Formats: sequence, C-alpha cells, structure tokens
Amino acid sequence: MVIAVSKTTTPETEEVVTEEQIAEKPEQKKSGASVKGAKSNKKDDQQTKKLLEEIEELKKKLDELNDLYQRMLAEYANYKRRTEQEKEQLSGFVKAETIKALLPALDNLGRAAEAPPGDEYKEGVVMTIRQLDELLKSLGLEAIDPTGQPFNPEIHHAVTREDAEGVEPDTVTEVYQKGYRLGGRILRPAMVKVAN
Repeated sequence: MVIAVSKTTTPETEEVVTEEQIAEKPEQKKSGASVKGAKSNKKDDQQTKKLLEEIEELKKKLDELNDLYQRMLAEYANYKRRTEQEKEQLSGFVKAETIKALLPALDNLGRAAEAPPGDEYKEGVVMTIRQLDELLKSLGLEAIDPTGQPFNPEIHHAVTREDAEGVEPDTVTEVYQKGYRLGGRILRPAMVKVAN
C-alpha cells in the first residue's frame, strides 16, 4: 500500500497529513451522516410501522362495522317479512271474526225470508236489523243521520235541493241513505236533500 504524504499548513501550526488520513476524514463525516441517517431511518421505520398498525386496526374496525351493517340489513329484512306475515294473519283473523259475528244475523234473515208475510215477518226483519246494528256498533261503526243539521260537504252528499219554509238555508231536510263513520274516518257520506 502506497501512502502519499502531502503537507498542509495552517497559520497556527504546521501539520503533516497523509492522504490516508485525509481520506478517512470524509469517511468519518460520511459515517457520522450515515449514523444520523440510520437514526432518521429508524425513526421513519418506526413511524411507518406505527402507521401500518393503525391501518390494520382501521381495517379491522371497518370489517367489524361492515359485518354489523350486513347483520342489521338481514335483521331488518327478517323483521319486514315477519311484519308482513303478522299483518296478513291479523287481517285474516279480523275477517273471520267479523264474518262469524254476522252469521247469526244472516240466519235470522233466512228465517224471515221463509216466514209467511205478515206482522211476524216484519218483526223478524226488524229484529235482524237491530241485531246487525248492535253488532256493527260493537265494532266501532257509527251511523251519520244528519236530519235537521247544517249541511257539511265533508260528511254529507247532497243529491237534491228544495225550497222549504221555516227551515234555515243549507239545512238537511231529508236523509235518503245513512252515512257511516268508523273511528274518525268516513266510510260513506250520508246522501241528503238540502234546503235552499
């Protein structure tokens, strides 16, 4: 190995430095920089590792939330299906109970139709009508009989008008067909004659 000697002088001291020593100094600087670089690389690696861990945690949470969302969708679909089934069953039950309650009145109408004409026949029909009225009232049906009341287009249907003395204008003078209300809902408006 050849060592070249060069002379470097500074104003304060005179020093002989070999090229080998000169060559070592930049390497020492480089190794010092590489130590700093290694430290910053370690720091970057730690940050990267930390970020990757956070990403993994977020992926797990996203998967959990997605699974929860899918379960909720399935539960909602099942709930909706069960509700529809219950509604159909309830509807069938209500129809069956209503028809069952109407059967005695239907039996009485059949007996009235077989009876000979006369007062007994009329009495049988009147009793059947009374029985039907009581049954429908028990189900919440309310008859609308507006005779003598002011005309209300929301619950009355005027089919004719007449000039009537001693009656306020727009007063119902005659009911052609009763109206019916179930709860707050009008099932059929009353068909009426109204005074001018």
